[in-house]
Amino acid sequence: MSQLKRKETEFERFASIKRKREGEAEWSEVGSDLLECVMRRLCFVDILRMKRACRWWFSVGESYTSSPSYRPCFQTPWLLIPPPEEEEEDDDKGERKSNSSLCFFNLDEKKAYRDVCLCREVYEGRCVGSSHGWLFLLDKTANLSLFNPFSGARIQVEGSLKAGRSEEEELFDVDSYTADGTKYKKYKGGRAFILKAILMMSDIGKKKMNKDKDGVVLIHRGGEKLAFCMFNDGRFMDLDGAHESYNDVICYGNLVCAISQLYGFVEVWDFSTTGSSPSPTKVMDICSCLPLKKAREFLTTTRQVCCSYHFYLVESCGELLSVVRMVSEFMDVDVDVHENGKDNQPKKISLYKTLMFYVFRVDLHHKILVEMESLGDQVLFLGGNDSISLRVEDCPGCIKDSIYFTDSYWERADEDDSYGGHDMGYYSLKDRCVKPFYDTPHRYKMKPTPFWVLPNPW
Repeated sequence: MSQLKRKETEFERFASIKRKREGEAEWSEVGSDLLECVMRRLCFVDILRMKRACRWWFSVGESYTSSPSYRPCFQTPWLLIPPPEEEEEDDDKGERKSNSSLCFFNLDEKKAYRDVCLCREVYEGRCVGSSHGWLFLLDKTANLSLFNPFSGARIQVEGSLKAGRSEEEELFDVDSYTADGTKYKKYKGGRAFILKAILMMSDIGKKKMNKDKDGVVLIHRGGEKLAFCMFNDGRFMDLDGAHESYNDVICYGNLVCAISQLYGFVEVWDFSTTGSSPSPTKVMDICSCLPLKKAREFLTTTRQVCCSYHFYLVESCGELLSVVRMVSEFMDVDVDVHENGKDNQPKKISLYKTLMFYVFRVDLHHKILVEMESLGDQVLFLGGNDSISLRVEDCPGCIKDSIYFTDSYWERADEDDSYGGHDMGYYSLKDRCVKPFYDTPHRYKMKPTPFWVLPNPW
């Protein structure tokens, strides 16, 4: 033992004896029962902070969060964002590059955290979504994996999206995935391959993965196709839909529900078939024109010449909701951008910007949609993530009856090198207006596009 190490050990022993003489408690000696009592009142991220205090607390925290009785407290979703501008620098070509990891922005604390475990694929911007705290990562060979940035756990999805496909279909996949593909330039990067990825979980209440019963559902090929893969099966199988292409897909109990991009029609498949390889059955088509009608009314009343609409599905308080997002296509603004290694270059760009939302309750029994004027005490989190609905009491820092959204306009997010990923904010159904929750300067492109992540320990 070195002399310095010996002195440190002697000092620690002396400090411990001194504290005991003065009647002070050793935090590392606090009993496990008391620590677990405290942890039951904390959200998962705060438990992570506790575990860093000392080895004993880490051991108790690991045991507690892995026990069958653990139920995580609800908390505000975190926002995965690129590092702030001041932490970026130019590369040899004058382009922006990051000299630090990606960040998680805590909406409650209005603070960015960089000490979360992220792997190489996340740094490279190949994240194509999140579901129940897991990030979906896609590599250059179209292999999909799941990664938990809070626990470090990782799951490889064995199924291949190319298996059993024709040469033409495979060429579509390869060309559309590569950023310089010549066949399909509608989307760049991983978003061309997968527009939405969600988990099918058999134990949603516990939010713990069961590889024997769970799987993934995807919207891929630029939104044209739906596919699913059970972890224990290792094969991707298409869901034959009648209203391709698609904007969103969610799991609703034993049902998988998808919403079409063009009209907002809802399709439903039943996955309740028992067995290791389920055979989903198409059980319902809800072809309501109400969302499209409301969108057209909006265009008429606001005199918006160029406006698009995007559809989402979300489960809220046991109900299935359909949400319509109205986006203005062209809003010309003058911004200072970074070009050719020089700052403050004035440039006029046409931004797309979200203007408002409509919310509808999906009545599966009568196969109709009913417009909702309020979300009550609920808060929605929409974007490239698996759509989330939480009580405002469980989301410190959020406003009730509001929709918090991130940029998911993949067709335009990559069309301009100086803009993309910035269309974020929250929409109040009561006030009927959009407000910012995060400062998104138009000076640099936000890549990867921010999206919501709900932390969990598994």
